[in-house]
Amino acid sequence: MKIMDNAIFQYNKKIFITILIITILIILSIMSAYHLAVAQPTTGNLRLNNNNIKISNSNPVSCNCVAFRLDDVQDDYLTKPQIGVMNIFKERNLSLTVGVIGNNIGKDKKLVSSYIKERIDGSNMNRKDAIEIANHSWDHEHFQTLTIGEQFDSIRKTNEKIKNIFRISPTIFIAPYSEFNNDTILAVRENNMSYFSADRRDHDPYLTHSNATIYHLPETAETGGCTNCKNDYSNASWYGLSHDKTLSQINGSLSKYGFAVVMMHPDEYSIGHEQYNPQNDIDRKQIRELELLIDKIQEEGLSIVTMGDMINHFKIS
Repeated sequence: MKIMDNAIFQYNKKIFITILIITILIILSIMSAYHLAVAQPTTGNLRLNNNNIKISNSNPVSCNCVAFRLDDVQDDYLTKPQIGVMNIFKERNLSLTVGVIGNNIGKDKKLVSSYIKERIDGSNMNRKDAIEIANHSWDHEHFQTLTIGEQFDSIRKTNEKIKNIFRISPTIFIAPYSEFNNDTILAVRENNMSYFSADRRDHDPYLTHSNATIYHLPETAETGGCTNCKNDYSNASWYGLSHDKTLSQINGSLSKYGFAVVMMHPDEYSIGHEQYNPQNDIDRKQIRELELLIDKIQEEGLSIVTMGDMINHFKIS
């Protein structure tokens, strides 16, 4: 009898171990699937399991338009180059999108904040010389290092600050350092925004289609840039590009994507930017390159629009 009881015990023990192993495997499979669907890293092309955010590999109908995007707009830092760039567009009756850093705006109302406010107060945002305000995060954080809650709060606080100062609710989020992941897009959507903009090196652009609720309009050209800037500007230096170089990037983007977004920073338009010693004075040579670039764009019959208005220039099926 004891032998039979022992055999039954051993049999039940084997069944228990088998069930335990199967249960663990099921849990691991669920965790793996969740990681792939929700927490996918951005080392490759981003793929979202969301029908409202789609990637189109087909050739788009060209909007025949270019949007200029001035990043790192803030008070108390390179105010003259910032206003100098914005004035170029004002003098030519052209629109411009500016990316505002929430924690650094509104500190001195006599500087950049007041300039922008004067440009948009009582104005029709459909005007050709409109300034469109975009959200460029609260403190220019590395978003890939933040939780989804931290990303949401950074975007939310900046939206609230912009609304309080300028009485405008931004619809565009510009990712600092061009870094983003799936959580970023979810945070953008949860903040009721329609567009985000980063680079295109590791991510396909989300092109226009009738069912989209979020559009990715990446920077596809630049008037200058920064080397060694990913580590918070340690040992960094800025450079400016010739108008011919930027125009070539714009035409390549139009051929490939049907639109172009030109990224700019105040630093590359400031004296001393090459040694990363930017001073609050305008680099007239680089400003002249911007003027020549705009002239060439208009000579080619291209429209200069804000990023938010760009989607209206596509033929959406």
